[in-house]
Amino acid sequence: MLGLIAVALFLALAPIASANVIFSDGFESGDFSAWSLVQTGADGTAAVQSQIVRTGALAAQFTETAKPGSKAYARKTFGAAQTDLTVSGDFYIAQQGASGGNVPLFRLFDPTSTRLVSVYRQNGTSGTIGVGYGGKFFNTTGKLALGTWATVSVHVVVAGASSTITITLNTNTVYQATANLGSAGIATMQIGNDTAAQAGSVVVDNVTAQSGSSSTPDPPVKTTPPSISGTPQQGQTLTASAGTWGGTQPISYAYQWQRCDASGADCNAISGATGASYSVGAADVGATLDVTVVATNIAGSSSATSAATAVVQAPSSQPANTAPPTISGMAQVGQLLTASTGGWTGAQPMTYAYQWKRCDESGANCFAIAGATQPTYTVANQDLDSTLVVAVNASNSAGSATTASSPTGAVGTSSGQPAVAALWHMNETSGTTMYDAVGSDNGADHNVQLGLPGCSGTACAYSFNGKSSYASVPTADDLSPYNANVTVTIDLKTTGTPPPPPGDWDLIRKGTYSSPGPWNEYKMELQQTGQISCGFDGTGGYMELVAGPMVNNGRWHTAQCVKTATAIEVVVDGQKFSKQAKLGSISNALPLVIGAHPGADWYSGSLDAASLQLG
Repeated sequence: MLGLIAVALFLALAPIASANVIFSDGFESGDFSAWSLVQTGADGTAAVQSQIVRTGALAAQFTETAKPGSKAYARKTFGAAQTDLTVSGDFYIAQQGASGGNVPLFRLFDPTSTRLVSVYRQNGTSGTIGVGYGGKFFNTTGKLALGTWATVSVHVVVAGASSTITITLNTNTVYQATANLGSAGIATMQIGNDTAAQAGSVVVDNVTAQSGSSSTPDPPVKTTPPSISGTPQQGQTLTASAGTWGGTQPISYAYQWQRCDASGADCNAISGATGASYSVGAADVGATLDVTVVATNIAGSSSATSAATAVVQAPSSQPANTAPPTISGMAQVGQLLTASTGGWTGAQPMTYAYQWKRCDESGANCFAIAGATQPTYTVANQDLDSTLVVAVNASNSAGSATTASSPTGAVGTSSGQPAVAALWHMNETSGTTMYDAVGSDNGADHNVQLGLPGCSGTACAYSFNGKSSYASVPTADDLSPYNANVTVTIDLKTTGTPPPPPGDWDLIRKGTYSSPGPWNEYKMELQQTGQISCGFDGTGGYMELVAGPMVNNGRWHTAQCVKTATAIEVVVDGQKFSKQAKLGSISNALPLVIGAHPGADWYSGSLDAASLQLG
């Protein structure tokens, strides 16, 4: 090892030209000040963030949706057009869009802003890296999985019909071709996407641009340090990445593994450990490991050392978390979230189990979402205004351990409008099924007369006889609002008078005040006064409001019960009455019933167009 480092130091001190790096940005400034232009459109975002990084504390993230005009990108225009240019960067695809589309990595433009070369990751399960130039598109042999860091380097020589393009992935060449790129050269480099409405999210770190136009060869220059993958445990194999290097190609790499103390200091070369991989042995237990890489080309050599691994574990050690799981994706209804396992040490093999949880807006009061046990989760209507976490359980032969991620932000909708969870038009004229027009929450009719004239004058309403008529919808998770705002709506027409309190007529309800948890009910009732009442029972307690005009006058009325984070409301024909209340989360496992309290409080009259909105 001393001889290897001595050669590297001798060559590093020799009087040779330095690499011509014309641009470099790891985003540690916290902004895009190094770039010539940062552009966003519609709901596209360009941000320097700290949640997903390759090295250092910060990296850039560009996100756009399928909304018209949505885009996000940054451009660097060089001081002079380059005819021999290598651009390199670390990329992490946090979210892809529709099949057939792609997420751009690099785009290179000539002085007239004409696109010369585009390198991208194709959407889909394969994640193939593609390249476009001259109006045509080609696949490389490289692939980049979602949620995985990779270093992509693009070397372009602009020389008319003899131009060349070389693409490497993690230092491995995945594409080489000759093309006609004209002779003007490359004036601008872009990261992110200037094509609008092409959904996707990419994280970028450690971007460099190096001019290769000098006739003097450049020695290797480290742009990202070596790294180690694998589990630091006796019997496991670790693999070294050489990192990324600028300089005249070709560059060769030599490796030397070192054993260090538990803090990563006092390192010594391990005899014979000079390959890109290393089998962890008994002597390494309790220590840490790093690897020194010496990069060599025609102009000289340079060395760099990786960060140390975690402390090497014995074969029988149970899982121990070293980095919590993370969630990637947008916390919006309908979007796909993806969980990482986080970092773990312990005996191999190790298996992982996932449990997604719904929490309040502060990330507390979490409970498991039934059936949400995969690494991915599609955000549902019932998650509105809640936050989400994922708990990962790691298991091996020695035991198991569970660690949860940080919570997402509060879940919203892409449109910002409330989501219709269920809508029953109640316009059936035969059968016993009440159909949900927006989902699968169909109900069963019991002794209900169908096909009466509804509020719009067509045969669409249901008639309830006041003694045995009701409609029942089986319980479903999307019928519980949890932390979201909730609006229950129904049209009614009656001339009847309900009994005095505690009696009344139930219009629509889910749960009862005395029902088993987790939490109890939301309901709309008609009182003896002819007024609408709204009642909600959540984690913060119970609140009821009786308000508004008399509605039992033989005319059609639209009634709504609303719960927000700070109030409940009775709304009759657009006239609103409110009362302050902080009721928290609402959820129960009982059916949703229209026209009765099960076995009591039977409604007499016509009902039409019942719905549940969340958000």
